[in-house]
Amino acid sequence: MKGKFVASVRSFAEASQAVRVADIIEFRLDLFPSFPEYDRVRTEKPSIVTIRRKEDGGRFDEEEEKRLELLLKYSRHSDFVDIETDVDDDTFLKFEKVKIVESYHNLSETPEYDVLADIVEGRRGDYIKIATMGNGKEDVLKIVRLLTEYEGVIAFLMGKTFAYTRILSFILGSPFIYCAISTPVAPGQYDVYTARKILKSMGVV
Repeated sequence: MKGKFVASVRSFAEASQAVRVADIIEFRLDLFPSFPEYDRVRTEKPSIVTIRRKEDGGRFDEEEEKRLELLLKYSRHSDFVDIETDVDDDTFLKFEKVKIVESYHNLSETPEYDVLADIVEGRRGDYIKIATMGNGKEDVLKIVRLLTEYEGVIAFLMGKTFAYTRILSFILGSPFIYCAISTPVAPGQYDVYTARKILKSMGVV
């Protein structure tokens, strides 16, 4: 599978731009001014619905039950849904009609490789996304190892210092590269125009 450019958007104005330059639109609904009508996440490009919790770098800080209920309703109008690795099996089963990006975020560090490998091997989603904070070159090696030993893995380090791992991840076979339209929604995130330019200059796209 050829890697896809995902544009993370926080408004419908950004979504209208993203449709022209990205392969997939990620609706970061926790960053929207308010939750829109459910069917508005359907676009001419495939869409991912995400409601990121505060502890995972998002802005949603209400009850988990409400968040999951919202995700389920929005997922009926999308192609993918982003669900965290700590969500229980029964909840995962409710999302049977949509592809799942199962995500793990760690905003303070990158755990040991064995811990990350266990997360990947225990995945229930169609894809697994590992996004951790980089603190040294040894963390880069962990990400590279994950990408070379497993398929269907999206893995990179957060933080401006390690922004290049997003490019590296794509080169090593990550199915998605997450980009912004203008202002990054996560530390170290490239805008889609810059990411395309870098990868094109390397002969990757």
